[in-house]
Amino acid sequence: MLLEEVLLHLLRGTGYRTVESAGTDPTLRDGHSGLEVRGRGSEHQIDAVADFKIPHPFSHPHRLLVEAKCYEKGPVGIEVPRNAVGVLKDVGEFWVTAHGSPAGGHHSSMNTRYHYQYALFSVTSYSRNVQQYAFVQDIYLIALGSSRFFQSIVGAIRAINRSDFASSPNDALSIELKALRQVIRQRLKREDISFPEDYSDTLRTKLVTLLTEAWRINYALLAVFEGGFPVFLVPASEYTLSNLNGVVDVRIRWDKNGWYIYDLNERQLFSFDLPKELFNLYASRGTLRAERALQMKEDLMQSFYAFLTVGESVRVIGFRLDTEWIAAIRQARQRRST
Repeated sequence: MLLEEVLLHLLRGTGYRTVESAGTDPTLRDGHSGLEVRGRGSEHQIDAVADFKIPHPFSHPHRLLVEAKCYEKGPVGIEVPRNAVGVLKDVGEFWVTAHGSPAGGHHSSMNTRYHYQYALFSVTSYSRNVQQYAFVQDIYLIALGSSRFFQSIVGAIRAINRSDFASSPNDALSIELKALRQVIRQRLKREDISFPEDYSDTLRTKLVTLLTEAWRINYALLAVFEGGFPVFLVPASEYTLSNLNGVVDVRIRWDKNGWYIYDLNERQLFSFDLPKELFNLYASRGTLRAERALQMKEDLMQSFYAFLTVGESVRVIGFRLDTEWIAAIRQARQRRST
């Protein structure tokens, strides 16, 4: 839950608006345990929901359903994307007519309907069958485990444990996630930086650490590489939004700790991670050789785009791989080989 709230906070920087309550939206419902999305057959509790601000031509408004996994270890199993597929099918078949009644397949000249997308974020890996299944079912898997600039968030979340919510070690305290989610969401927006009186000093300190890291990063960008692979670009702490305008020429590097995007002045702009299955397509025995890394960049990363929110406006930022830099690397390797 903590990871989902931080992600929603960061997604506001890339064109999304967090949906916090049902309000007058007939496709949503404020359930006992949290926000629910109405489906044709049932309601589905999806607390992390965000709407894209820019209307797409020939499409219903885009609504993103976010699920986040922060396991200590081990890959995300197949049951997670299977559940996501069922949810997507059900909510995609529900909409409301102009008169407020469910349409469920009947034509209406006016309706409330969304184009739903499902993004699954994880700080640990995805099993191979999960990656294959999710890809064909349009469930977007976004890896975070090897994005170096995101690791302060992961560390701050993992430092929080159940005992932090108990007033004494023997307490069997039931954590009300709905209430905790609301507390975190308000503090991330800096609407209220205080905490409930029953929160221990230890818990307050750990939550402040998490909030501070989220405020420091402040935004992230969603981009899609060739082949339909989404990536979550997490900015270096010293980088500012004002440096991103129009088309940015970049260099992309990989080391054993992850992937990085640099500008032409060799400043680190972003870190990101890729699903292991995609990595393995180019790797040999678990290691990405220099030649294959170069090929991967040329195949998938020649150019890509992201949306950037500045105030109330959203603009498109293009990233273009520095072809002269790629050519110089290739020529240098050819000279060494001869």
